[in-house]
Amino acid sequence: MKTLTGGISVGTMPMFSASSLFSAYASLTALVTLIQQFYHQIVPKQVRNYISLKLEEWFTKASSATTSFTLVIEQFEDGEFDSFNQVYSACEAYLASKLRSTSTRLKVSRPNKKDRVSFKLAQGEKFSEVFEGIQLEWSFICNNATNYSSHSDVEDSRSSKSRLRNNFYFELSFDPDYKDKVLDSYLPYILKFYDDMVEKKKDLKLYTLDCGGGKSGSWRSVKFKHPFTFDALAMEPEVKKAVVDDLERFLGRREFYKKVGRAWKRGYLLYGPPGTGKSSLIAAMANHLKFDVYDLQLSSVLNDSVLRRLLLSTSNKSILVIEDIDCSLGLADRQVHLVNEGKDKYRNDVDMDSHSQQSQISLSGLLNFIDGLWSSCGDERIFVFTTNHKEKLDSALLRPGRMDMHINMSYLTMPAFRILALNYLNISGEHYLFKEIEELIQATKVSPAQVAEELIRSDDPDIALSSLVKMLKEQKMEHSPKKVNFTKLMNGKVGNCLGSYNNGVHDFSDDYSSD
Repeated sequence: MKTLTGGISVGTMPMFSASSLFSAYASLTALVTLIQQFYHQIVPKQVRNYISLKLEEWFTKASSATTSFTLVIEQFEDGEFDSFNQVYSACEAYLASKLRSTSTRLKVSRPNKKDRVSFKLAQGEKFSEVFEGIQLEWSFICNNATNYSSHSDVEDSRSSKSRLRNNFYFELSFDPDYKDKVLDSYLPYILKFYDDMVEKKKDLKLYTLDCGGGKSGSWRSVKFKHPFTFDALAMEPEVKKAVVDDLERFLGRREFYKKVGRAWKRGYLLYGPPGTGKSSLIAAMANHLKFDVYDLQLSSVLNDSVLRRLLLSTSNKSILVIEDIDCSLGLADRQVHLVNEGKDKYRNDVDMDSHSQQSQISLSGLLNFIDGLWSSCGDERIFVFTTNHKEKLDSALLRPGRMDMHINMSYLTMPAFRILALNYLNISGEHYLFKEIEELIQATKVSPAQVAEELIRSDDPDIALSSLVKMLKEQKMEHSPKKVNFTKLMNGKVGNCLGSYNNGVHDFSDDYSSD
């Protein structure tokens, strides 16, 4: 102890030499190396990985406990393994689409022999992204297997054993200052992305009525894989464009229909001769909109009550089709019924009795669902009626609000024929037979189905078009007026001549009535 001037004492400090410090460092390093070797030799690799993972999770949570907010998105709701969380599915699909190009680990599967390969996030994968300036951290976690019993297991006495299932969940961490923006903008953005993706990939269904020997019946579905599109539809380009534009406008007017107080629905009447593409247009509409199709045969419906139940059970984003509605019971023009009411009363009573045993639906029952109070029970629905004879339909069925757009499916025209030539024969330009075909099409009435049947007979354009020209000439001859044999007429064989000419373009019976 040394005493300085003023009475201040200063203790002596131990001094370490460089050699002693180096010796201590070498001893410590040797000890750490020994412990590390012992740890790797004695502790199994699985245990080491588990310890490392837990330490990493602990330090991560400790460092972010006061600086971030975390959302937990579980696979099942509140531990109920029968109640799947749709938000989890949306997040899984969204992250898989993001990680497909950047991630080093992805789960690949093809469930139930589907024709699409699905990609999912691998366990332990992490992902970061920025949404509107917000830094977001995603992590995918799997808990240990959990015992559970589904509701079906509880109800089924034959299956009382519990099962094991891992509980997967996502954690989304971000700055708590942006909590409202993430909840109100980011999550709805993910859900919309998922809904759009499902809509594009979903398998369309065709529903038909299955009575099964009963009186009420129910909908039965099959996969709807009709390949027809608007590009392949042989109809006037202006009419086709008008239909597509009307459908697109209908899809984007949810708020408009709500504002004006109308049900979000649309009605289309397709009328024209057989074979003009009415069913093909319905298939093109379904594929364009990604809507399911309900094919309703009114003759199979018992009464208005059953009809209402069936219509209420149809889903949103669907097309309800009633083909040949002029042939359906009780839906023809009421004026015609009134005129014919007094004719053949006994025969009509017998017919009505036979029909009443099968179906007692009324026009008012159908109209009430299309445009009445029941029309608001559902959104984004389209009604399509087809008929070969528009003039036979009741005027109440045709007014706007019920059938909003009347589409005339006419006989084939030259612009529509060019579409068929492109689709069937890959002819995008001109052909030396086109001029003759155009003259024949204008001179006769031929349906697109008839022409398509001729074009499909050969892959050679010259052979197929030559066959079509031959068919059109035969059609023209069949529909041309019959010629009067004036030699027979002048020889006094008027009766025979008139008998063979009554179906022609002129009736000469009045010219010879004085004789």
